[in-house]
Amino acid sequence: MYANAMLASGYPVSLHDVDIDIPHARHDRTLAPFMDSAASFSRDLIFVNPDHWEDTLLSIGGPCGHNRHVIGYWFWELENFPEDWRQALDRVDEIMVSSAFVEQAVRRVCSKPVTRVPMPLALGEDSGLQRRHFDLREDDYVFFCSFDFNSAVARKNPHAVIKAFRHAFPRGDEKVALLIKSSNGDRNAALLMQLLGAAARDPRIMVRDDLLERHDLQALHRCIDVYVSLHRCEGFGLGMAEAMCMGKPVVATAYSGNMEFMTTANSCLVNYQMVAVRPGEYPYADGQQWADPDPQHAARHFHALYRDRTLGRSLGAQAAQDMAHNFSVEACMNVLKKRLSLVDPRLDGAA
Repeated sequence: MYANAMLASGYPVSLHDVDIDIPHARHDRTLAPFMDSAASFSRDLIFVNPDHWEDTLLSIGGPCGHNRHVIGYWFWELENFPEDWRQALDRVDEIMVSSAFVEQAVRRVCSKPVTRVPMPLALGEDSGLQRRHFDLREDDYVFFCSFDFNSAVARKNPHAVIKAFRHAFPRGDEKVALLIKSSNGDRNAALLMQLLGAAARDPRIMVRDDLLERHDLQALHRCIDVYVSLHRCEGFGLGMAEAMCMGKPVVATAYSGNMEFMTTANSCLVNYQMVAVRPGEYPYADGQQWADPDPQHAARHFHALYRDRTLGRSLGAQAAQDMAHNFSVEACMNVLKKRLSLVDPRLDGAA
């Protein structure tokens, strides 16, 4: 994403792909010509979180970190930066983040420069798949949520979406559907079975667990009517952001990284209470808290959007406008180039 933005802006880069053993379905090799190219620059911008930092440096090898300016671009979802990650702070010269939420967490434990760089959300053409390819009926008003089991079910909170959907449409004869798109359920079989069991009680609810290529996932986003995220916390919230770029109304918890781009004017924000993260629900969560969104409040948003289609179109139009202005390639590069030029003005235009 950022590499494409830099290249589109004429900013030369040399890329190194690091495998951190996270399953995905991305087979796009358009950046292959820039992988490990002969170009040599004085700055390393590394998009790997601290828990994989040492393995990444070993994978990169060579001069990384030796007489070079090392920048870590990090994501985190809870209010407090993990204690176990703090040693990585000594291995970087500065940190970049995607949201004020993550920025605040890092600044609490770090005196090094922290720069918030907008995500460059440039969506390409989708695959052209239609509703029938996803087993969606043409006349249903489709609510949609997506998550990766490897990102913790407790944090993504799909069971709350099921609860809200049933509360919003209790009769059972409304022309609505809920599609829950998950991935890596095969690595979390027990949790997948629990989700399937919760959804099985309502034939209008579908669970699809697989890995989609990006252009197919974008086609699926086009085919749905409302994107839903009743998350407990997010570092940014890429699924929500991309849905808004496409002009879709989004119903989401009014907490954490997604508040970087969501307002009452462009989204349906859901009330919440802060609760303690229970043992086993999320890594590095001892003593931490996160949001517990109100499914009944979400249900009221569901019903309002179903009843008043102009509301959804209006919110979606405002969302698309806001995202195009604040999260374009240009918005990203304006911040990124300015920061990199401050590191070493002689090397402005290379990374």
